Amino acid sequence: MTTLSVVALRERARLPQRAHVAQWLSYAGLAWGAFAFGAVYPWAYWPLALLCLASGIAGLYGRDGLQLPAEGGWLGVSLAAVAAAALLQLVPLSVGVLGASSPRRLELLNQLDVRFALGLVNVHGLSLDPAATIRAVILYVGLGLLMLGLARCLSERSALRLLWVITWLGIALAVTGIVQRPLSTGSIYGFWKPLASGHPFGPFVNKNHFAGWIVMALPLVLGYFCALVSRGTQTVRPTLRDWVIWLSSREANQAVLAAFAVMLMGVALVLSLSRSGMLSLVVALLLGGSAAIRRQQGALGRSAIVGGLALLSVIIVVWSGTETIAARFGAADTVDLGSRLPIWRGGVRILQDFWLTGSGLNTYGVATLFYPAIVTGSHLAEAHNDYLQLAVEGGLLLGIPILVAIVTFALMVRRRLMASEGSAYWIRLGAVAGLVAVAVQSVVEFSLQIPGNAVLFAALCALALHRDSSIPPGSFLK
Repeated sequence: MTTLSVVALRERARLPQRAHVAQWLSYAGLAWGAFAFGAVYPWAYWPLALLCLASGIAGLYGRDGLQLPAEGGWLGVSLAAVAAAALLQLVPLSVGVLGASSPRRLELLNQLDVRFALGLVNVHGLSLDPAATIRAVILYVGLGLLMLGLARCLSERSALRLLWVITWLGIALAVTGIVQRPLSTGSIYGFWKPLASGHPFGPFVNKNHFAGWIVMALPLVLGYFCALVSRGTQTVRPTLRDWVIWLSSREANQAVLAAFAVMLMGVALVLSLSRSGMLSLVVALLLGGSAAIRRQQGALGRSAIVGGLALLSVIIVVWSGTETIAARFGAADTVDLGSRLPIWRGGVRILQDFWLTGSGLNTYGVATLFYPAIVTGSHLAEAHNDYLQLAVEGGLLLGIPILVAIVTFALMVRRRLMASEGSAYWIRLGAVAGLVAVAVQSVVEFSLQIPGNAVLFAALCALALHRDSSIPPGSFLK
C-alpha cells in the first residue's frame, strides 16, 4: 500500500471520529440545556454556548479545516447576515446618526449611559444595552454552528441515534414534571427556588417553557416511531410469523419505547396546564398528519395514520383527565389570551419608535423600563410574542436578513422533504412538525428565548436538513 493510500485511509477514519465528537457534544448540550433549569442563568447558558460552539466546529471540521460545503453557501450566508446585522447595532455612531435612526433613542441613552449624557463620549451603538446584545450574538453563533455542524455530519443512522437520545430526554423530563406536580412547593427538584416569579414545571422555571420543549420533541419522537416501523416494513415479510419475530427485535423495542415516550410527554404537557403548548401541538399534529396522509398511496396507510393520531389523542386526554383540560380552557383569562393583548399593544408602541434599526438584540426588557407599565407592579422583560419582540429589537435592519434566512431554510427543507423516502422521510417530517409547533407557540410565548429550548430547536433544524441515503452525497444543503 502506498503512502498516499495510507494517508487517505487515515483521513477517512478521522471524519467519523469528528462526527462522533460533534454528536456527543450535542447530546451533552441537549441534556444540560433541559435539566439545568432551561439554562436561563449565566452559570448554565455559558457552558451551553461552549458546548454548541464545540459541537458545531467539530461537525464542520473537514480535511482542510473549518469549511462549509459549497452547496450550503446560501444558508451559511443568510445566517451570517443575521449575525452581521446584530453586530451593526454595536458599531459606535455619532449623535446625529443615532437621532436620525430614532429620536427616542437619544432620550433613552441619556438615561442609560452617564458618560453619554454628560458628553464625555459622543458616540454610541444602536443597541440600548451593548452587553446584552453581545451575549445574544454569542449564543446565536453557537446555535447556528451547532445546526450547520450537525446537518453536515448526521447520517440516517446517526440521526436515529440522536432521536433515541431525545426520546430518553423526553421521558426523563416528563417523569420529572409528573412526579413533581403533586409534590411541588414552588421549588424545582425540591430545593431550587426560581429567582423570578413564575409557575415552574419539571426542571423549567415556567410551565410554558417546559411545554415549548415538549411540543418540539413530541412530534419528533412520533416521527422516530414511524421511521422505526417503516424500516421494519421494508425488511419484514407481510406474514404474521415474521411480524411476531420482528416485535422481539431491538428495532421493535425502540419503537415501543418511542410510543411510550410520546404518550408520556403528551400527558406531561396537559398536566403542565400550558394552553399555548396544547394548542400548538394540536396544530402541528394536524399539519404533520395531513402531510403524511397525502404521502400514502393506499387507503390502509391513510387509515392507519388517522387511527393512530386519534388513538394517541384519546389516550392522552383520558390519562390526563378531561376535567383538567376543560377547566384550563374555561379559565376567565382565556378570552384575552392570558392578558397578552395589552402586552402586545405596548410592544407595538415601542416598535413605532424603533422600527428602522431596532432597540438592539436582547434589549426589549431594557426598552420597557422607559414606557408605561402594561401590567401594574410588574416589569415586562419579554413581549410574549417572539415575532413582535424581534421586530422591536431588530427593526428592518435585523428583520430583513432574518426573513431571508427563514425563507432560505424553508425552501431547502421543502426540497429535502420531497426527496426523502422511507424512514428518512418520517424523521424529517417529525422535525418539521416540531418546528411548526414551536413557531405557533411563539405567537403567544417566548419559549425559544430559553437557551435549553433553543438548543433543541437547532437540533430539529439540523435533522430537517441532514443528508440521508436518498439524497445524493454532493447535494448537501443544495
